Amino acid sequence: MNDTVAVALITSLSTLSAAGLAGSVAAWTTRRQLSHQARLAREERAEQRATAFRQLRREAYERFLSQADAAYRVLDEGWFARPFAESPRWEAGFAARRALDEAYVRVRLVGPEDVAEQGARVVRGIGEEFRSHARIVAAHPQAADCAAELDPSARPQALRVRFTTSGDFVAAARHALEGEP
Repeated sequence: MNDTVAVALITSLSTLSAAGLAGSVAAWTTRRQLSHQARLAREERAEQRATAFRQLRREAYERFLSQADAAYRVLDEGWFARPFAESPRWEAGFAARRALDEAYVRVRLVGPEDVAEQGARVVRGIGEEFRSHARIVAAHPQAADCAAELDPSARPQALRVRFTTSGDFVAAARHALEGEP
C-alpha cells in the first residue's frame, strides 16, 4: 500500500473517530442540559402551583374573616337596638350567617383540617350568639331596653367567645399559610 494512501486512510479514520467522539460528547452534554432544564421547569411549575394554592387559601381565609366580621356587626346592631325590630334585623342576621356558611365551605375545601376546625368554632360561636340574643329578646317582648341591657352578662360572654374563636382561627390560618406550600 502506498504511504500516501495509508496516511490518508489513517487521517480520515482519526477524523471520523474524532467527529464521532465530539458528537457523542455534544449529545451527552445536550441531554444533561435538557434534563436539567426540564427539572427546573417542573420545579418552577410546582412552585407556581404552590403559590397559586397559597393565594387561594389566603383569599378563602380573608373572605371567611370578612363574613364573620359582617355577622359580628349585625349582632352588635342587634345587641344595642331599642326596641329590637324583628324583621329587618333577623333578615340581615340570616343573610350574614348564610354568607358566613358559604365562606366556611371554601375554608373547608382549601383546608387544612385544623383551620377548618377553627372555622367551625367561629361559625358555632356566631350561631350561639344569635341564639342567645334571640332568647333574650324573646324573653322580654315588651321591653324598651336593648338586649345588652336586658342581660348584662350575655354580650361580654359572647365577646369573649368571638375573641377566642377568631384568634384561634387566625393563628391556625397563619400557620397554614406559612408552614405549607
